[in-house]
Amino acid sequence: MKKTIILLIWLILVLAFPVRAEVALDIKLNFFGPGAETGGKPGVATSFHLKPLVQRNLQVKFTADSLLAELRKTFNAPEVTLLASSDLAWRSGGPASVTQTVQMQGRDYVLVLTPLPRPGAVNFKVGVVEEKGEKRIQKILLDTEIVLPDGEVAMLGFRDSAEHSYFIAFYVQGRDEEFGRDAVRVSGAVKPKLVKQVKPVYPKEAKEKRLQGKVIVEAVAGKDGKVKDVRPVSSPDPLLTQAALEAIRQWAYDPFLVEGAPKEVMFTVTVVFRLDGVNSQDASGALTRLEDAQKPKLVRKVNPVYPEEAAKNKVQGTVVLEAVIDESGKVKALRMLKSPDKLLTQAALDAVKAWEYEPFVKDGKAKKVAFTVTVTFTLK
Repeated sequence: MKKTIILLIWLILVLAFPVRAEVALDIKLNFFGPGAETGGKPGVATSFHLKPLVQRNLQVKFTADSLLAELRKTFNAPEVTLLASSDLAWRSGGPASVTQTVQMQGRDYVLVLTPLPRPGAVNFKVGVVEEKGEKRIQKILLDTEIVLPDGEVAMLGFRDSAEHSYFIAFYVQGRDEEFGRDAVRVSGAVKPKLVKQVKPVYPKEAKEKRLQGKVIVEAVAGKDGKVKDVRPVSSPDPLLTQAALEAIRQWAYDPFLVEGAPKEVMFTVTVVFRLDGVNSQDASGALTRLEDAQKPKLVRKVNPVYPEEAAKNKVQGTVVLEAVIDESGKVKALRMLKSPDKLLTQAALDAVKAWEYEPFVKDGKAKKVAFTVTVTFTLK
């Protein structure tokens, strides 16, 4: 039992790997097995790669009929059928693995995919854990690592404790490795100065629907300071997302210098959409939400302590927080908006709550305000 638990943890929590920029993978997964009418007859399973059922940049041919035909021809498995399918999203700044649970005949099959991207291909650690009975007894059914070149489909087979054969097929539907590839990631405290800001246009449909809220975007500014790429992090509605992206693409900053040389830089930007006459006061009591360009000057900063366990497991990434400061500039409330790991979240919260800012003054009076704060954890 102890060995099984250790293997399960290894499947879900693997050591992170060095990447030059955030990577986004959209994974299409199908799960095949004996249908109810077959009685779940035992069979034989192996594993291999299928080439290429997917045409890159075109509509994919990842259909149940195509995959079943390959299964029946290559694996000699005439009785299998499609049992489940799902779309999985993996981001390098988030959890190390993505999982999918399939329930069949009183058993749970936990499928665990751990991507290890590299140029032109993705290494995958693939695991399947069977859980059954009231005590949820666990058994490792599949534990392997494969190399999946771009444009190919991986298909693997395994047998459960009752000697029934199952198969999984998956492919990477889309990859986003170019975003910020050569950029230096910085937190809000060291973000370059905004020199050109275009206000977003409040979409008419969003106004009619009374939509408002905060859109958080990741932006990449080029060596000349002009925004060259953007992507959303969080948003209350797609209409507001698109309006924010269109505006930020026209922004420009002072060039970001590293040892005197301009560098591409990546950071988060917050755009607030608020309808006139709608009370924006939240539970924290903050009456004014600031965009990044309005954020008050940080006068006291406490660096976060890198959690020992996070460093040991090579967990890194950016934590995005919302902070509320009072009229004296002290942080009074914090909440997490985005984080790759709860250990990093807590470390960021512990540090930021000790930060102090210059009071935000409007119309000659200090105000209680809210804004976003980013804390980046990077292993050296």
